[in-house]
Amino acid sequence: MKSNLLVLEDDELLAETLKDFLETIEFKVDIFKSAEDALEACYEKNYDLYLLDINLPKMSGFDFLKMLREGDDETPAIYITSANDTISLKKGFGAGADDYIKKPFDLEELECRIKALLNRVYHLKDKIIIDKSFELDLRQKLLKKDGKPCPLNFKDFKLLSLFMENRGSIVTKEMISKKLWNPSQEISENAIRVYVTNLKNIFGKESIENIRGIGYKFVK
Repeated sequence: MKSNLLVLEDDELLAETLKDFLETIEFKVDIFKSAEDALEACYEKNYDLYLLDINLPKMSGFDFLKMLREGDDETPAIYITSANDTISLKKGFGAGADDYIKKPFDLEELECRIKALLNRVYHLKDKIIIDKSFELDLRQKLLKKDGKPCPLNFKDFKLLSLFMENRGSIVTKEMISKKLWNPSQEISENAIRVYVTNLKNIFGKESIENIRGIGYKFVK
């Protein structure tokens, strides 16, 4: 299965070069020129890795990744930048980056860094066994029932992942909002209930306990 990459780069020529190269080595690539548009996409679609420029209009690559990390998004990220000072390097890793490559760079080096990071991040935590029938495949972002894919939209997947990370503990409404939505979006309790209900329809009404006024607990 092809890995999905998000590239945040406002240099059109470089962005297209990256897209052309990465697609030839079997990645799926979405290009964004602004952090705002990329941020919205991150809450609507799953990505396996982020490639991020730093100097962008309105919102920097540092602030973009910091916002995602504050929302518990642990997707691996590599900064691509012309900055070569130690302060920028420290700031990048402080924002939550996993790697850093300086412009100009060799495309094959970038390929090696991407593949090494994907292997390191995902090979140890590919699957979560929910019960004898259900398994959550974190690498492919799939829920499987008896080994076969079970329909699950992206936000359902993110909510189920959050429940698995906190299995047996209360997941607050605030935790759910941070995980599923862009911080700039207004979230209603009805919206949260929709995704909780979707999971209950899969696992049974008793699988998720409603903790009145606080949140939910996955008890299956």
